[in-house]
Amino acid sequence: MLADAYSKWRELTPRNERAPTNLEDRLQLVIDKQRIIEMINEYAFACDSRCWDVLEDLYDENIERIMSGTLNETVRGRGNLINLHINPPLPRAEGMQTEKRDLTKIKGLEIRHLIGTQMTRISDDNQKAWALCHYQMALVGQTDGIWESGLHEGTYLFSFSKASGSWKFTQHLIWTNNAANPMFAVQKKRA
Repeated sequence: MLADAYSKWRELTPRNERAPTNLEDRLQLVIDKQRIIEMINEYAFACDSRCWDVLEDLYDENIERIMSGTLNETVRGRGNLINLHINPPLPRAEGMQTEKRDLTKIKGLEIRHLIGTQMTRISDDNQKAWALCHYQMALVGQTDGIWESGLHEGTYLFSFSKASGSWKFTQHLIWTNNAANPMFAVQKKRA
């Protein structure tokens, strides 16, 4: 999965960013990169805290999310994506031997995105940007009074646009082993 993410990164992004020609250009590049990092962190905190209104501000109206790896899902549109955040179907990729767990039976479910190894690129026209980063998602909660935890990993390739005047997420490409997280998965019973 990692090789796929990095190959896609190299396909989408400029090999090197343009060299700023003056102090104003350098400052703008730093400001834009800082905003991209802030948006990634806001996304993580909003998802973990279930503050869906924050995603309304961060997402472009035509955002697209494509998940691959142990999950297989494509969704387009801000409203559609936020609805899937609220009630994730977590459709399994072909050949996965797990089924979605009923998350409503987990009391006090807490989620933590841990995002790192970030690389960002800004386009030459300063209207598009990309960020490649690894993540882990840790979950903890109680079932029948017993504490449980689970962890899964993946890679995000986020795309952004400033066409509306401010940076917005326009695409999430996600390579994940989410369906193997015991908090999200129940092993299928063999016949």
